[in-house]
Amino acid sequence: MTTSTNDSISNMDATYLQHKNNVFAAESDIEKIKPFISLNLLSAQSQQGEPALTPASGQAIITYVIAGEAAYSDSTGKQGRLQKDGWAWVIAGAGIWHSITPVTRDFIAVQMCIALSPALENSPPQSAYLHAEPNAIDGDPAKLLIGWHGKKRSDFAIPSQLNYLVVPLKAEQHWSYELPLNHQFAWVAVVSGLVTTSEGKTLPQGVNIFNRRTAKMDFHARTDAVIVLGSSLEFGHDLIIQNSSVHTSTEALQIGYKGISAAEKHYALT
Repeated sequence: MTTSTNDSISNMDATYLQHKNNVFAAESDIEKIKPFISLNLLSAQSQQGEPALTPASGQAIITYVIAGEAAYSDSTGKQGRLQKDGWAWVIAGAGIWHSITPVTRDFIAVQMCIALSPALENSPPQSAYLHAEPNAIDGDPAKLLIGWHGKKRSDFAIPSQLNYLVVPLKAEQHWSYELPLNHQFAWVAVVSGLVTTSEGKTLPQGVNIFNRRTAKMDFHARTDAVIVLGSSLEFGHDLIIQNSSVHTSTEALQIGYKGISAAEKHYALT
């Protein structure tokens, strides 16, 4: 049985409220799947009362709009609107202020944060906002945001060998993901709907981690559903996570803090 758009939005709101903020809530999960460090499920309801701009450094922030419309703004001077299937690509680097603010009540989005390597964590901040859906894959429902999938490559890539996809599925639709040969792990999280594995096991809410022994993952949507999935090489760096900053050393963290302060002053003057 399929669900209506309103039902799907209600399901996603309920999922967000269950997870609250970061789906990767346990530090043990983050340690297993870094450089992926947080997955936030955003909705108009969840963002009521939040500040217009928030700081970040040392990470890439990818936001994909599932439904509705939002306004975006950042301290590089970019601003505008994102609608369904639009997405934001922000490299916080040495420090940025950014926002995604709902402008419709049906707004739903997923926001992924990825730690940057030492070579990039204090690089100049940059951002891009796309008003069309991510690189489509022929005959495949997946939206490829970062990396490679099949014969397709994402429009943007951070210099770290990882894949990140958002996958909307119709009721009774099957979808498979094959772990790239050099990737050490994969994870999947259910945003909305009911999804089972090839063994018939229901995927629980939260993050589900698969190690290298699993070469191929098969999923079956029992209802209309949205899942997100990532896979990567092993990230060989320790992480310091402080507020909205993610860095590989105390020294890099201090540079990030200074960059955030400088970006705030510059933004206030423009």
